Amino acid sequence: MTEPLRIQQIRQFVIAATTGSFRAAATGTFRSQAAVSAAMRDLERQIGGKLFEQGRRAKLTPLAQTLFPIFQNLLTTHDQTVSDVRQLAQAERGSISLGVAPFLTEEWLAKMLIEFSKKNPDVRISVTVELSHHMRNLVANGSVDIGIAGRLNDDPKLAFWPVADDPFGILCESSHQLALSKRAVPWSVLRSEKLIANAIFEMLKGKGLGDQFENPSMTVACRTSIFACIRAGIGLTVLPKFTCPSNMEGLAFVPLARPQIIRTVGIMTRQGQTLLPAATAMQEWIFHSLSEYLHSRGSKIISTDTKH
Repeated sequence: MTEPLRIQQIRQFVIAATTGSFRAAATGTFRSQAAVSAAMRDLERQIGGKLFEQGRRAKLTPLAQTLFPIFQNLLTTHDQTVSDVRQLAQAERGSISLGVAPFLTEEWLAKMLIEFSKKNPDVRISVTVELSHHMRNLVANGSVDIGIAGRLNDDPKLAFWPVADDPFGILCESSHQLALSKRAVPWSVLRSEKLIANAIFEMLKGKGLGDQFENPSMTVACRTSIFACIRAGIGLTVLPKFTCPSNMEGLAFVPLARPQIIRTVGIMTRQGQTLLPAATAMQEWIFHSLSEYLHSRGSKIISTDTKH
């Protein structure tokens, strides 16, 4: 079996060849000059040829001159690899893919990315915007490393860190009689209302809330279009609180009760999957940033620790 070359000896050879001095090689690698001389003899033995001319210890032989650029490239590659490995292990570099629910993209996402990128400029980030009830599949199949969304039910394929509860309610015109009541209303009141279904209704199917959720007569998938329809008086819809627009002009949110249905906003990763250190660091960053944002919107935070 061929004896492997030693990086330390190659480094000493490159320094000696560059400077013409074994003393410089000794100083540059924190060894004695005698130790460097012995290392060069050992390197010559491994290679099977002379590297330095007889009697002129730092004068390169033709073989050494040929090997010098090869050893230089090897040393550069080694040092770059060591640097990359250390930066990856210390979360200074890496690639992270995020999945973010649409209701978090209007205000929170950009601010979080700006702040994280300032402190971690060499971490590459890609973002996919997807509905909460589709997020579990993206995380489970590895399409994204970290998902930030709302959930109603547990999923054994996912690890989940809850941040805040997100109760359901009616989004209607501010002049609507339900808004004027100033109190929570039961789900049963929706039977007499013109209901505009949205993508979140998929989460409500099978909850025994009525035919309008199982087979709606009108569906509008785009959030901004739904808000425009409600402002135009076409009807009302049901949304979790945080999915409501930040600009509630002309709109009102009426909490729903009996039954009390609450989704939880949080962070999900693939169960049993260890993240890159950079992704782990970002998960911590997201948790605290999202907690601050949702608290500012009036939510009671479930936990302030990702070990929850």
